[in-house]
Amino acid sequence: MTDDGTQEARDRDERSLPPIPARPTVPRSQLIRGRPHLLAEYGLRHSLGWQDHRTTGPSFVVVRLSRIDKVKVTSRFPLTDQGWESAWRTLSGLDADAAAAVSAQLAVIETRRNAAATLAELDARTVCRLRRMTYNGGSNELPLAREKPYDLRFLGDRLMVCPPSSADALVELPYHDVEAVEVSGSDRSRSPSEPVAVILGIALVGALLGLVLLGVLGLILGGLICGLIAAAVMASSTKIETTVRLRSQDAELFFLNTEKAADAVRIELSGPLTAIERARTARPGGSGEPADRASDSIPEQLSKLASLLADGVLSRDEFERLKAKVIDQS
Repeated sequence: MTDDGTQEARDRDERSLPPIPARPTVPRSQLIRGRPHLLAEYGLRHSLGWQDHRTTGPSFVVVRLSRIDKVKVTSRFPLTDQGWESAWRTLSGLDADAAAAVSAQLAVIETRRNAAATLAELDARTVCRLRRMTYNGGSNELPLAREKPYDLRFLGDRLMVCPPSSADALVELPYHDVEAVEVSGSDRSRSPSEPVAVILGIALVGALLGLVLLGVLGLILGGLICGLIAAAVMASSTKIETTVRLRSQDAELFFLNTEKAADAVRIELSGPLTAIERARTARPGGSGEPADRASDSIPEQLSKLASLLADGVLSRDEFERLKAKVIDQS
């Protein structure tokens, strides 16, 4: 065969090879000196991955797999673009099935990376997020399932309802279409001294009964067991249920929050509710009526936050974060 014919054959062979996937990002945590990290291996005879070799350092590797989970590195390439291209061509020439499996896994990794980047960008644009709000139903046909959790994301100009920790908007409402946001429910739990007194009282009764029945050991066991039972009962009796009602021109949605009291949710939403009010009054034909929002003065909002902290509804970190938000909006 002439040189021209040889070159044509090579060009034809290269065109028949599958395209080389983009070089993957290799996490530093996966570069170890033990077993190579492989992109795919189940049911395969060969695979591709990476490893930190004690002599050559970090590198792409092509391996041969056995049925007894033995991995033998057959080729090693530098952790560069050229090294990745050489590793991929080596694997493709050895085992087309393995190359297809690795390519599919690389596509999955790229999809996850893109989703994570999209979510991070959405997090940066989110002014307020109410996490894992249970959808309790509403009007109109919407792609939401009752009793399932969703994140309510308030951005600068719109409200989004998304699956937890996802950037996929199942419902999206521009602020000028939001008619009302109402927060209702119990605003405070029991006073901190009340459950403590009840628990200590029941524990004391249990300790006395244990002392009578079993002596000193019964005193300790009776007080401990009865105290734990009382604490569990008091915890279940102070359950928080806060409902957030969203009303637009075409739909009405109800969501339940069991972690934050109504006052804390109202304060957290004060910024987005102000934006909603401005969007409604600015739209053509707007009524100018304010949205249903937390209209308390700054001192009143801070007083409510202090009460929620004292009642144990808010942690110290939550109190400081909400306090800073109220002050920033003043």
